[in-house]
Amino acid sequence: MEKGDLITLIGGVVLVFVIALVMNPHYLSGIPEVGGKQVATPVPVVPSTVPGTPVQTVVTVTPLTAAVTITPMAEPTIAPPYRLFYNSSPFSYPRFKMPDNIYIYGAGDIPFRGREMVTFAFINESRGGLSQRFRVPYPVWSLNATVTAERTPQYGNFKVVLCYADNGTVIDGMEILNRGSMTRNVQVSGADLYMIITTAYIDSYQIDLETPKDYYFEYKDR
Repeated sequence: MEKGDLITLIGGVVLVFVIALVMNPHYLSGIPEVGGKQVATPVPVVPSTVPGTPVQTVVTVTPLTAAVTITPMAEPTIAPPYRLFYNSSPFSYPRFKMPDNIYIYGAGDIPFRGREMVTFAFINESRGGLSQRFRVPYPVWSLNATVTAERTPQYGNFKVVLCYADNGTVIDGMEILNRGSMTRNVQVSGADLYMIITTAYIDSYQIDLETPKDYYFEYKDR
């Protein structure tokens, strides 16, 4: 092939290529054409977080079931009642004889109704005497006496008076004829006390010193 023919051939190819580009310019843009129209290639959209825009988050809470053990508070314990005995030196007291006018103290008092009572001291004997000194911290308490006379109940007699230990002044007293029970309510606390007791024709007696349960726990350590 001659050199002139080669140049003519190359020029024809270039001419065809130029005509093709003129007729189809989309080949240069890289955008495909469908049905003679350019179709843009879709660009993936990446979601962005806009500052200040609240995002709602759903949180599922699973409740935990746990066994709860409730330990009840133990009630304060009640100490055993203190036993009172007779004093071995009765003449050392300012008063050692039973007063003659014991009848002035009349019948017994009404026990504390509707309140649980606690016995904090007692004396149990069959003969008379003078009790040892004692002190009561409770503002209100009672002497609850019970007399037993089975052999000769018709002659039974029991007397008791409560006295201040410093001067022998009688605070209160009671008398039980034959047998039975009687109560005296007392409102003396914080002082040294003692009892004078006489008996005749009885088998035994017991005097319980009692106070309401709420007073017992409130004042017992005073």
